[in-house]
Amino acid sequence: MSEIAWGEKKLKHVTENTGMDIVCANLPGFKPYTVVKKNNGRTNVLVTAVLDPALPAIGKRPLTITDPVSALRRINEQVGHDLFVVIIHGGPEIISATIEQCPGIDLVIDGTSDKFVDKHPAGGHPPVVANNNQGMSVAYMDFEFGDNGSVDFSDPRQIRVAVDEVKEDPAVSGLIREYNARREALQKRSSDAARISATELESHAHYVGSESCRLCHPANNDCWAKTRHAGAMESLSARSRQNDPNCLYCHMTGMDKNSSPDMLTGTAGSAMAGVQCEACHGPGREHAGDPQNEHMLSINENTCTRCHTEFRDPGFNFHLDLDKLNCGICPEQTGCKAN
Repeated sequence: MSEIAWGEKKLKHVTENTGMDIVCANLPGFKPYTVVKKNNGRTNVLVTAVLDPALPAIGKRPLTITDPVSALRRINEQVGHDLFVVIIHGGPEIISATIEQCPGIDLVIDGTSDKFVDKHPAGGHPPVVANNNQGMSVAYMDFEFGDNGSVDFSDPRQIRVAVDEVKEDPAVSGLIREYNARREALQKRSSDAARISATELESHAHYVGSESCRLCHPANNDCWAKTRHAGAMESLSARSRQNDPNCLYCHMTGMDKNSSPDMLTGTAGSAMAGVQCEACHGPGREHAGDPQNEHMLSINENTCTRCHTEFRDPGFNFHLDLDKLNCGICPEQTGCKAN
């Protein structure tokens, strides 16, 4: 849905130069719907999408959005189909209102949410599913037609996309490489114009970096340096993702708040590269200034699952995987012994 921020001119340029259709029922000038034939051509699945005219991003862009309900009613009446699927880009209110006012819809895909619901609503309403989650999961449902022409759906199921099993598209890969290169160049120009030294970073930021921690905790720092956390930025560089903000949130310390220009360079040589001490124990400036009275945060399961989520790391087990960080330096501590 973020593509609407491009505006009408660029959206039309995409459709004209890529052969890719943009399907939206209430966006004049674009393809209003498509019909997908299933079951060897015996089943016609009518698919369209609608945008909520009240979405904040739309009001700032040169797009004309018509009433979604009127558009859907018109398509439902004019286009023959066996199954009507609508992708709704809007909040829960417009989804509920659209379902109530367009009884011909059989299935709704929530285009703005990544929250998976494993039950569809009772009372004859069509099921609502979301299958985004940053492209890491897909929701699906089985269906069959009843004797009276009704459509019966199973409860939604969710599967994780196995990236290694999906064949890479050379054209898409080329676009991604071009995008990464342009983004890296832009960020480098920005960081070169506002680069700060590690000393300035320590004196002006809430985060001080592992080199500062090492002054008082050399053994702990040496233990950390042997873990995969220390090489988290290198793992991104190997996949040309070292400048991707979506990745840096977990692979670079301090990206969640008070990020400085030096942090945003995303290079392996940055003072905050990798999952350092403060990524888990919190900003260390106050502790560094008064270590006897200002204490760092303790480690718990929530600390880890901020990044090791079910979808990013489905095999993660806090109690088992924490042992990978244990060095035996602080046996009196519980949990991570590298505190």
